[in-house]
Amino acid sequence: YDQTWAMIGEDTLFFKSGQTWYQVLWTAPSKGNAYYILAHQFIAAKLNIWRGASPEEVNQALAWAEEFFKTYKPTDKITTAVRNLALSYAYTLDQYNNGYIGPGHCSE
Repeated sequence: YDQTWAMIGEDTLFFKSGQTWYQVLWTAPSKGNAYYILAHQFIAAKLNIWRGASPEEVNQALAWAEEFFKTYKPTDKITTAVRNLALSYAYTLDQYNNGYIGPGHCSE
């Protein structure tokens, strides 16, 4: 049991994906699916924030990702430009989630 996951709720749908947050996190990004690559980093960043980490360096990435998820489903065709932005923001969130930007990596 994890209190942070409890804040989301076991059955809470992840935007328009038709899956729960947990299911999205455990769906492999087949063939480099930018939706799932971004979703994995978005979910990890949200969990880090809800545990108290300061996200000042990633606010723009989180805001863009949230609008992306409100607009697209995992199976939607996206333009190359949108895909590149999704992967760029996923990289920013990965850097945050791994402690390279932001408050640093936790000792837990």
